[in-house]
Amino acid sequence: MTILFGTLGWRPQSLLPSIRSTEHLDRVLFYHSDHAKSRDARSKVVEFCRSLGVACTAVEVSDAYDLLQAAGQMRADVRKEKAAGAELRFNIAGGTRLMSSAALLVCILEGIPATYVHDETYREIPLPLLRMTYGEGLTPKQRDALAFLVKNREKRFSETALARALGVHKATMNHHLRKLEAVGAIERQSDPADGRRLIIVPAPGIELLLG
Repeated sequence: MTILFGTLGWRPQSLLPSIRSTEHLDRVLFYHSDHAKSRDARSKVVEFCRSLGVACTAVEVSDAYDLLQAAGQMRADVRKEKAAGAELRFNIAGGTRLMSSAALLVCILEGIPATYVHDETYREIPLPLLRMTYGEGLTPKQRDALAFLVKNREKRFSETALARALGVHKATMNHHLRKLEAVGAIERQSDPADGRRLIIVPAPGIELLLG
């Protein structure tokens, strides 16, 4: 069983070649914007799938220019299908550039084969299979600290308060935080309630990379 994921813009032709070429295709799941032309393209893709007897799910992205939101939604769907044991591939040729970028990011994080379709010839171009797990470069303690900050994003933790919350020595926490800061996972900001105090906050969207 293979599920084809895709991003769709205004041209259904960007997705159709992958639908035709995917072996043992069980279902197509693609994302599109709320633009009228994108919705028109959606209808044509759905009709094409229906003519082949292939199930099709179209997902309208609420903001086609929000990379992190789109990537988060796509990754959640991808993980759900992977957990069910499906083989996956992803056509990233359509949609806004940020939608395509979000799809490519998900492919890299989840190790999914991605393909592009040429704008003029509509020939499929397989992309190199890449896999990156952001958290593998962190120690378990660093991952724990980062996960704690993500889970408690609405709270304000100084370095000392964070060390106390996680039950580690302040010097040890300082070492972990310097590593996290070096890889762009956290930021030190002035506390809005006390400008003399620095608080530790997770970088925007880091929960997506943390997995």
